[in-house]
Amino acid sequence: MWLPETRTTRRLFLQAGLTTLAVACAASTQMGQLSPPSPNPLLDQPRGGGPLTAALPASDLAVGPNQRFLVALIGPGNQLITDATVELAFFKVTGADNAQLRSRAPATYLEPPGSPGRGIYVARTDFDEAGDWGVEASVVRPGGPQPPIRVGFKVKPRSDTPAIGQVVPASSTLVGHTVSEVESFCSARPADLEFHQLTIADAITQAKPTAILFATPGFCESMLCGPSLDSLKALRQQYGERVNYVHVEIYKDGRPNERKEMVPSVSEWGLPSEPWLFVVGPGGRLADKFEGSITVEETTPVIDRLLNA
Repeated sequence: MWLPETRTTRRLFLQAGLTTLAVACAASTQMGQLSPPSPNPLLDQPRGGGPLTAALPASDLAVGPNQRFLVALIGPGNQLITDATVELAFFKVTGADNAQLRSRAPATYLEPPGSPGRGIYVARTDFDEAGDWGVEASVVRPGGPQPPIRVGFKVKPRSDTPAIGQVVPASSTLVGHTVSEVESFCSARPADLEFHQLTIADAITQAKPTAILFATPGFCESMLCGPSLDSLKALRQQYGERVNYVHVEIYKDGRPNERKEMVPSVSEWGLPSEPWLFVVGPGGRLADKFEGSITVEETTPVIDRLLNA
């Protein structure tokens, strides 16, 4: 049953929690902590009441149009659900016992490369206010409709990472001329030399789109960094020299030390988690960004639009 279109109770959104397994399977890794994020008190209680529960991996939801919203569905035995049709309804919590329906959006199931059964449902929506929000997921599986799942979450006034349309930081990231040189600061094995030929600062000044991936393939607890690097490789195979490609290793010297020191560009770009893929267009302005589960299906339309502009 859908929530009322103009009013519901805050209690419905307080029935929300985050299972460790769900985050390990589907969420991006919290920067500096390398543990599942749980910044929102609305997410600290069991979600839903039916056979399915949900986790919301996105760590940087903010006021603005076309925000990328991620939902992981978990079924009995902590198994990720991959076969559902999902419709989302977004509510702004307006008071102690009130919420207003602001938008609806379909969510599409997408899997990163080489990760069968480990995908996530992705939707796009607009957020016009910061503060407490709730989402209701209407889920239909092959056996029929499921009980609705209601989850609370926070929307920030401004994103920590660069906003779409904003000029991105011209970071002086590391480059290398040999594989061994790149492997001294990159955890990917084997390192891909072509992804470390340009700094971000150099790449974004050129008259072509730039795909920038922040990820630590060798030390990523979310197990999404390797697949995200595979997505970057697939983009290179598809677009070749029409696009610049930059991989930025998260950790200083390519591996976490006792202080888990990170490269300067992590703070310059305001990353609250990893991996992230940013697509930058003319003038160094951000065209779109993708956190966590990164797929070619999502990123190619953005690059195509830039190339055809």
